[in-house]
Amino acid sequence: MRAGVRLAAAAVLTAAVHAQQQPAPQQPQQPVFRSGVQIVEVDVRVFDRDGRFIEDLTAADFEVLEHGVAQPVQSLFLVGAATPPTTTVPTTPTTTVPTPATRTHVPTTPRQTWIFLFDLHHLSPGAGFDRAREAVEAFIRERFRDGDVAGVVAGSRMVNNRLTSVREELLQAVASVKPTADSRNRMIELTREWPRLQDEAEAMALARNDREAMQRAVMRACAEDPDACKQVPPDVQIREKANRMQAQIQRATADTLTAMNALAAGLARMPGPKTIVFLSDGFVTEQVETSLRTVVGQTARAGARVYAIDVRGLNRGRGAGIIDQGLVHDEAGGFASMDALADGPNSLAIDTGGMMIRNENNIGRALNTIAEDANRYYVLAYEAPNHAYDGTYRPIEVRVKRDGVRVRARRGYLALEPSTMLTPQPIKASGRDEPTPPSTVAPPPAVAPPPAAGVETAPPVPPAAPRPPAAPPAAADLDTARLRPDVADRVSALSKGEAENAASLATRGWEAYQRGDVEAALPLLTEAVSRPGARPWAVYVLGLSQAVVGSIGEAAVSWERVRRAAPDFFEVYMDLTGAYLQLSQPARALAVLRDAEARWPRSGDVHNAIGVIHVRREALDEAVQAFTRATAAAPDDAVGWFNLGRAYDLRYQRGRRFVTSQNRWVAPEGDKQKAAEAYRRCVALGGPYAPRAEDALRMLEWQS
Repeated sequence: MRAGVRLAAAAVLTAAVHAQQQPAPQQPQQPVFRSGVQIVEVDVRVFDRDGRFIEDLTAADFEVLEHGVAQPVQSLFLVGAATPPTTTVPTTPTTTVPTPATRTHVPTTPRQTWIFLFDLHHLSPGAGFDRAREAVEAFIRERFRDGDVAGVVAGSRMVNNRLTSVREELLQAVASVKPTADSRNRMIELTREWPRLQDEAEAMALARNDREAMQRAVMRACAEDPDACKQVPPDVQIREKANRMQAQIQRATADTLTAMNALAAGLARMPGPKTIVFLSDGFVTEQVETSLRTVVGQTARAGARVYAIDVRGLNRGRGAGIIDQGLVHDEAGGFASMDALADGPNSLAIDTGGMMIRNENNIGRALNTIAEDANRYYVLAYEAPNHAYDGTYRPIEVRVKRDGVRVRARRGYLALEPSTMLTPQPIKASGRDEPTPPSTVAPPPAVAPPPAAGVETAPPVPPAAPRPPAAPPAAADLDTARLRPDVADRVSALSKGEAENAASLATRGWEAYQRGDVEAALPLLTEAVSRPGARPWAVYVLGLSQAVVGSIGEAAVSWERVRRAAPDFFEVYMDLTGAYLQLSQPARALAVLRDAEARWPRSGDVHNAIGVIHVRREALDEAVQAFTRATAAAPDDAVGWFNLGRAYDLRYQRGRRFVTSQNRWVAPEGDKQKAAEAYRRCVALGGPYAPRAEDALRMLEWQS
């Protein structure tokens, strides 16, 4: 799937799951905790040495730790047992048991919500995909129970846009799933086209300037085609290919994480246990670890567990599919790496309390194992030691005070508030004409790929988790169209304390946006901002909503309106820059940044963003100037120095050439020296870019 339809499709997932919501039955009133208390529920599975589920545990047998500190277990019940025992630990008079922790009846065969997610961004046509589809069809025919509901997700799209309990409809949905050629084409380009790379792990290592990986790749390339090595420096071509492949790999990972995040947003509205069967060849998580953790947290918060199946079965690793991939003898020796594709599914499964199944060609047997595992578990509840809804990821660990047992539970949770009301600020109506939205609309990725030339824009922002207030965003925020993790802080910056009517269209739209229901937020916000006295925060959130569903041109119109009404709101300049870049309008993006530069001449973020655009245009002289201004404005910012070093490095590589008459390389040594100086400044400042700067320095020395 091309980038242009990713986010729109992800939004469909949320709407499709939301459409299955039914009014909750009236429940008897339950005791509640005092105001402000958070209750954390954790599903736990406990097995003996032989893999049998243990059913005779009590609350006294469990220990739960948050940030390494033991927390008292307040209630425990067992789901799926023949007789559902319930154990409750007495509480003090000031702390009564919360509703989720005091259930007195647990069905022995609880209703299940099944999601079969075919990760088409990482599924190749062939035996693995065919086995997976046939096994899911057999499971639905034979194991799907009356009363259960299920849905089929193909890539970033829920088939039929809804969950259903109709078995025939599900079978037709599974049969309609077709693999794409993207994954196979990516592997062919990676391993067949000269200069060949071994696998995704080697491509990622080369993109971060790993010296040993480069030496192996150069030796391999020159052994395969000595003439090509004489014409063009092989290291330049290898680095360019590695950067290109890195962008493709990260873009595919972004597609998968966006689909998972949208699915979690929809499932969060549904009661009961949810099981996501994730069918994939696997995906690389390098440089998107923060985004992955956020998706894991959102999925766990929705009460869903991921059971990941590696559909490659036994046909995995570097030797897998050797006939397909056409690997040849490597004079430089094998690239020492683990199976990098296993990292992503493994994290999704283990960190949500699910299971990772690999080395299994019988996918039907794997699905039966999942069904058995999903139907029996303990649920324990405890009071969070920190009652603040600060959006942080809080690690937890569950132990059982019994020898010889194996415990499986999710490893953390996101401290998110269900809904947050903001106080908006009225704006004056503008008499200026609105810009006409461009005709070409191309939604951006949820996790933006790095610039083609490798210049850094700071670490990626997680897709959808609130975070504490932060400083104005750096150039990393050029990837704008997603459910922003810091949107509450941004909207707060546009409000000045005036109370807002809780029933107003704008407030209802904002609440819908916070829930992840962008489809519901759009009409409310659109009507709200069309009325006189529209508030800038509402216009801003409308722009974010428009961007999420792919209407980048309309989002730019909304954000231009915010920029005129609130010209000192820094963040909207970065949002507009990202929107215009997605619309392939770099001139407009630069114009916005020039306006920001005039207002904040000492902002390293603005200068870095300008430099990134110049690098994408391959205007390296202008990029060097912009990054030089960035380092002057923020001399203690390691990102600016890394970018400056990379710009000089790129200009040095561009200037290198092999002079046949002299039988030697000729290069602009001044650029090389300045690149090394900038990299050293980055190393001295420390931080996440210091290791990459060290790798770049070693590469420069190797090219001497």
